[in-house]
Amino acid sequence: MTTTPIPTNEITATPVPPSHEADAATSRVTFGRLVSAEWLKFRTVRANLAALGGAAAAAVGFGALFSSLAGSGNGPQDLGQNALSLSLGGFRLAEIIIAILGMALVAGEYQTGLIRTWFGAAPRRLSVLAAKATVYGGLVFVVAFAAAILAFLAGQALLPAGWESLTLGSEGVLRALVGTAFYSAAIGVMGIGLGFLLRSTASGAGAVVTMLMIAPLMVSLLPASISDPLGKILPSNAASAVDGMQTGSELLSTGWGVAVLLAWVIGIVGAAAILLKRRDA
Repeated sequence: MTTTPIPTNEITATPVPPSHEADAATSRVTFGRLVSAEWLKFRTVRANLAALGGAAAAAVGFGALFSSLAGSGNGPQDLGQNALSLSLGGFRLAEIIIAILGMALVAGEYQTGLIRTWFGAAPRRLSVLAAKATVYGGLVFVVAFAAAILAFLAGQALLPAGWESLTLGSEGVLRALVGTAFYSAAIGVMGIGLGFLLRSTASGAGAVVTMLMIAPLMVSLLPASISDPLGKILPSNAASAVDGMQTGSELLSTGWGVAVLLAWVIGIVGAAAILLKRRDA
């Protein structure tokens, strides 16, 4: 006696789960992914793009204004009769905006609590700090360099009659443009460090204004025996040594100017890294 086989449904293959090794490799948080995430966060927030674009517009606009006022007795008198420094004079305001924006990028995350989520996804806090500094510093350098070129070209075109305009190939121009972008990027990274240090937008903004505006004024009121050596190591004076637009015995050499700027960056970011490891988010 033969039995009729009972019909059965088609058996489908069950997918094999991935190995733990492959899963770990896929979900590993690398520095490159942190950089990509930081770049995505920055460019998807319109306020960030508007602030950085506003800084560039201020640099170009005020540089053009100062150049058009050359020789009239108006405008910043300390820029003197230098066609190059007049066209790049707008970066004084732009660099304050850049520093405050860098600080606010971090302090804002602390105030909203987003930083806790960020550290939960990326437990290596120093990598987060480095990624933020890398993205913002690199972006500021590119934007500032482009803005410096535009400000220079606009400023030279608007110089009054009788003023000899410069070209991009003139002596010292390229150094001034690169030096301005380098200083802007350094100031931006300092802002990132201040954000991690102070964790408050208001306190950070006060620190930026004090460092870039109030400190030079206060130092200038001190006796010359104190103000001369102390003034040389301020970020603003170090920037003048780097871009080469001004000369004088009160300024450092180019090499020392770069060293002082890097020392400020390392000091502020290094202090932020130490506290970042010791404090809770």
